[in-house]
Amino acid sequence: MPAMLENLFHRANRCPFACFLKVLLSLCVIYAIHIAIFHQVDVSPYLFVLLLALVGVIASLAVAFHRSCWLNNADPNDKLTHH
Repeated sequence: MPAMLENLFHRANRCPFACFLKVLLSLCVIYAIHIAIFHQVDVSPYLFVLLLALVGVIASLAVAFHRSCWLNNADPNDKLTHH
């Protein structure tokens, strides 16, 4: 477990915005699932579709920033990023 936390903090230090987008994406997906399960009647279908569109946009941005950061910060001597 400590190695996983060390790897997570290492990645967050190298790409803080990409890490923030990943956390935001996780929270939005959990919130969308919560609404889909428990608040089906309370939320209009249009608002739910907008929420899903927001999840898609955040996912696209997270992938783009992660990929860009991964390519820009490639360090062959970094033992945490290589398997």
